[in-house]
Amino acid sequence: MKKWGEPVSINEFLNLAKQYASALNKDNLFPSDMPTYDWLRSFLSRHSNLVLKNSTPIDKSRAKVTASQVNEWFNLLTKVINDNDLANRPGQIYNADDTGFSDTTGSSKVLVHRGTSNAYKIEGGTGGKSFTSVLICASATGHMLAPFVVYRSKRLFQEGCMGGPLNTGFSNTDSGWMENKIFYEWFQEMFLEATKHLPRPVLLILDGHKSHFTVETLELAVKNEV
Repeated sequence: MKKWGEPVSINEFLNLAKQYASALNKDNLFPSDMPTYDWLRSFLSRHSNLVLKNSTPIDKSRAKVTASQVNEWFNLLTKVINDNDLANRPGQIYNADDTGFSDTTGSSKVLVHRGTSNAYKIEGGTGGKSFTSVLICASATGHMLAPFVVYRSKRLFQEGCMGGPLNTGFSNTDSGWMENKIFYEWFQEMFLEATKHLPRPVLLILDGHKSHFTVETLELAVKNEV
């Protein structure tokens, strides 16, 4: 189940063990009706190919990406770079991505084969009471723009805009996710400002989040040869 993004949790495994014992008419294996954690430890000691590992949450959309889709994306990227004569101009190629941080990570112990590097578990939603997005942008030469922070709040509090890296941008939305007008704000006030000295065109690589592709943002990009 791990390869489908659904590794077995401790409680799920104990329930499966109980069901399997019942199917074999061996309910008396567990005096307290359910396998205990001591039984699990004993089971793992007898099956050294299995271990408990902290799960790593992964978004549903990321979990569904196939190898052919990844290859197709890189083929398209290569074409765009070559068509715009950017192969030898890495300073004009930027990548931007935003990621979210929640006060609830969703991590839990799951059962996996020994040697598993990442026990990904498909999850959705932001969870928790607090959620913050941070957008990071850098060029292929390593030029880093200041980060852009989006808080989950009704209004932007001054104390949340202090102590960050120099020139960090701050904004807020009801959800803490990037939204259309907030991305436009970043693109206009931070990205274009930081790259205005560069020859054109400039390539900005983004994921497919809907906030990145509004008419206003695309028109501004075309106008500035991005």
